[in-house]
Amino acid sequence: MSAKRTPRELINLYWEEVWNNGNAELIREICADPIVRHDINSVTELSLEDQIARVSQQSKKSEPFFSHEILVADEHFVTSVWNMHTRKGPERKICGIEVFHVEDGKFTRCWNAPYASGQWGRDGDSSVMAELPEPGLISDSTQITPEWMQAVFQHAGLDMPRISLTFPQPIGEGNLSRADRVEVTYNANAENAIPSVICKYTTNIDQAHMLAEKLNVYGREAAVYELFGEHPPVSAPRAYMSKASADGKDLTLVLEDLSQRTRPGKQSDGCSIDGAKAVIQEFAGLHKAYWGESALQSAGWLYDRHVSKDATVKSFEGGTLALREHFSHIVNSDALDLVDKFKPHVGDWITNNQWDHTLIHGEPRVDNVLFEDTDKGVRAWLIDWQFSGLGSPMFDTAYFLSGALKQDDRALCEKELVQTHQQHIAQTDPAYTLDIATHEYRASLPFGLIMTVGAASVMPSNAATDAILKTLLERNIAAILDWGIDQEF
Repeated sequence: MSAKRTPRELINLYWEEVWNNGNAELIREICADPIVRHDINSVTELSLEDQIARVSQQSKKSEPFFSHEILVADEHFVTSVWNMHTRKGPERKICGIEVFHVEDGKFTRCWNAPYASGQWGRDGDSSVMAELPEPGLISDSTQITPEWMQAVFQHAGLDMPRISLTFPQPIGEGNLSRADRVEVTYNANAENAIPSVICKYTTNIDQAHMLAEKLNVYGREAAVYELFGEHPPVSAPRAYMSKASADGKDLTLVLEDLSQRTRPGKQSDGCSIDGAKAVIQEFAGLHKAYWGESALQSAGWLYDRHVSKDATVKSFEGGTLALREHFSHIVNSDALDLVDKFKPHVGDWITNNQWDHTLIHGEPRVDNVLFEDTDKGVRAWLIDWQFSGLGSPMFDTAYFLSGALKQDDRALCEKELVQTHQQHIAQTDPAYTLDIATHEYRASLPFGLIMTVGAASVMPSNAATDAILKTLLERNIAAILDWGIDQEF
């Protein structure tokens, strides 16, 4: 035995004898006690016995076979760019890079780059495989890997360079979903590549899974983005992937990243008149695009307020109790009286004031809007389509204006916006007159109050929710009083 083997001699013995021939006992001759292993953000000391046990266990399990792709050595260090395949059990191929330090003829330290499935590419191999497997649903940011993201882009019909790194950072966690902004790094010229995306996926809250399954909110949102395709007829982010599980409990969306050019709407702040005009313009484009769309009449994923009427009535009843028991400190007695007065009529109001003209957003709160300040003014982007269904175009407009605008601002612009919206629809359907639109707008205003009171049944009382609930109730009720709707119940 050589007293002081060179780094090159040691690495050849390590791969060929220790691993390929299963001679784990040779570790006593070629490794220091302990040898220090450096991984990403980790250092592990391994005694000779630990090293021998590790190699013996893995050799027995899969009989790995290593070969050098590149071998570089000097007096104190040796670097192996290696490939490995298994000879026992299911075939596996991995590759990696390891750098060893040698002192007194033995390995003392090792630096390990993360292993990867497959073998090192050689001349003639393509940069990106032509047919990557379809990307699966994810439930955690650790699953947003370069390989998964590459498959997302490929199956969206996008020719992206090979992705080397993905950096997910959480940007939101709501009741029904979580979202990460994911920066994407490529190993080639990325001037025309997509630099980042938004990944929206299932929350880890069990109750949310149950609600999602019951109301099909995940399946519905995925279906809306599928309907929109590559070129949505409304300002909405493009979906590169839009998939829900068959049981409705899981969702994965990979969306165009608008976060660097937009600001999210905030329910507590509301919206300016200019912002409202931008939102109504988007509503008009959406409603015009799907006006009378026959294929939607039989779409099973649409939210049906008729079917959910009983649940909505029950939620409203629970909300009226909560307002008096938990929120009486923020709601005046007149408002509470109006809510009580409306309670017996909620079911009939839902039954009698629903129209199936077109696809509607269904939950157009201001916090489901992103606002972009452009050279031409404010642009609105619509997000969160979990309660989309068929309805009156004025449902979205009434819901939004009665919750997003201060009473004085709404009074200044709502009739103009109703007319502007109606005129867009009339280009497709001249029979949709201003009188019809105004009637449907007025009849749709109480739905904002219905949803606000229902939310009170599940909202905890704290400074943030109290402020939002108080603002919404005041605005919803003001709209009902301004239009004299309270005289009908």
